[in-house]
Amino acid sequence: MSTKGLQLLERELGGRPPDGLSALSDADLRAFAEVLHEARNRQSAALESAVEEALEIVPRMARGTVHKALFG
Repeated sequence: MSTKGLQLLERELGGRPPDGLSALSDADLRAFAEVLHEARNRQSAALESAVEEALEIVPRMARGTVHKALFG
């Protein structure tokens, strides 16, 4: 595996990639890391949107307090 592509993938996975990915080229590893990064960004945005939508049932004046109680 390429050093740069491997580093990017390790950062996205939070650990060592599976050995089977050693067959991928540097370009493929980089592309895979980018796809993972974009998927995490979309997931994070969707979760944030869902939380905001769920908080709509809480009275506006209490939303900040409720959000802080739930998520620290």
